[in-house]
Amino acid sequence: MSLVWSAYRIAAPLIGAAAPAARAFAPAAERRLWGERMGQVDASGMVDAWIHAASLGEALAVGPLVRELERMAPGARFHLTATTASGRARLGTLGPPSSLAPLDVPQAVSRFMAALEPKRLFLIETELWPHWLLAARAARVPVVIVSARLSAGSVPRYQLMGGRFRSLMADLSAVLAQSEADAERWRELGAPTPRTAVVGNLKDDALPGPVSDRSRARTDLGLDPDRRLLVLGNLRPGETHCLALAWRLGSRHVASRWQVVAVPRHPHASARLRREAQMSGQAIVDEGAPPTGAWRWDDRLGVLGAYYGAADLAVLGGTFLPYGGHNPLEPAARGVPVLLGPHYASQAAAVGALIAAGAARECRGADGLAGMLGLWLGGDAPRRKAGEAALAVVAARRGAAARAVAQLAAWNLWPAA
Repeated sequence: MSLVWSAYRIAAPLIGAAAPAARAFAPAAERRLWGERMGQVDASGMVDAWIHAASLGEALAVGPLVRELERMAPGARFHLTATTASGRARLGTLGPPSSLAPLDVPQAVSRFMAALEPKRLFLIETELWPHWLLAARAARVPVVIVSARLSAGSVPRYQLMGGRFRSLMADLSAVLAQSEADAERWRELGAPTPRTAVVGNLKDDALPGPVSDRSRARTDLGLDPDRRLLVLGNLRPGETHCLALAWRLGSRHVASRWQVVAVPRHPHASARLRREAQMSGQAIVDEGAPPTGAWRWDDRLGVLGAYYGAADLAVLGGTFLPYGGHNPLEPAARGVPVLLGPHYASQAAAVGALIAAGAARECRGADGLAGMLGLWLGGDAPRRKAGEAALAVVAARRGAAARAVAQLAAWNLWPAA
C-alpha cells in the first residue's frame, strides 16, 4: 500500500475533527460560510446531480453543462459546489442551489452526502478528492469527470497514491476529456478505457461573442472611441519589460492611432508589474484614454472581458515567461487576433488551432513582438482577416456541453433514473 495514501487516510479524520475549530482562523468573509466547508447545506432531499467546479475559471463551464442537462431532463434538480468563494459566487448566478464544497474529510463528506443524496456526481476538469470518491463508491453514486484535463506533470504525482487510488480511477463511470492527450493521461491513471471519450472544453461554450459596436464599447470603458485598442491581458511578473520595450520599438506614427490598456493577471502583483513597466520607461495612467505612447493600467478583477470586447488586438500575458499561458480563446471569441510568447503549454491545443488558422502569432522576445505589432497595428486588412479566423476557430470548438450530455445519455448516465 502506498505510504502517501496511508498518510492521507490517517490524517484526514484528524483534520476533520479539528476543522470546526479552524473557523476562528478563517478569513472574515469565509467564517459565515464555514458550515458549508463542514458539509452543512440546506437541502430538501435527493438531487439528480451534484456538480463541482474548483474555482471561478471552472465555474464558467457549469452553466453550459447545466443547460444541456436540463434540456434533456426538464425539472432535474442540481446542487453546485466550488472550492473557492469566487467560484461559489459565480455558481450562485446560475439558478440551482450552490455552496462551498465540503472539505475532503470523512466527517464533512458524510454530512454532505446524507443531506443531498445525489444520484450523480459530475466533477469539472481535475477534482480528485479521495474521500469524495470513496463516499460515492460506498453510496453507489456514479462519478463522471466532465471537461476532463490532466497535465503531464500531474500524472506521476497522482500515481504516488498507489493502487487504492488507481482503483478509484477504475471505478469512474466515465471520463469526458478536453483532448485526446488528456484522455490518454486519464487512461494512464487508471480510468476505464471504454468509458473515456473526447468531447472538448466546456469553457468554450461559455465564451461570449463579439460586441456589435466596438467604438461604443470603448466609450463605455472611458476610452477614446475613435482610436483602436490594444489590450495587454493577464500580465505576469517579469513580462512588462519585454512588452514595454516592444511597444517603444514600434512606429510612433502607428502608435498614435492606438490606445493601450494593461491588465495584470493578479491584483496582488499589480504594484510590482507597474514598477517594472515604469522602470522600463513606460508611461502609465490610471483612467481615461491614455495619451499617445502611454498605457492605461487597470488591475480590477473581472474587467478583462469587457476590454477584449472593445479591443482590436490582444497580447496574451503568461506566455512570455514560463507560466504556462492563459486562455487565448477569450480574446479570439470576440474576433480579436492574438499575439503571444512561446510559453503556453497549458493552452497548447487552443493556441495551435489559432496559429494554424492565422488568428494568432507566436513572438519570441521584444524584437519578435515588435515586428508582429508593427504588422497588425499598421495593417487593417491582415488584422481583420486574422480576427475573422479567430471567430471561425472558436465556432468550431463550441458544442462541448451538447457532446458531453449526448455521450452521458448513450452510456445511460443521464437522465438520472
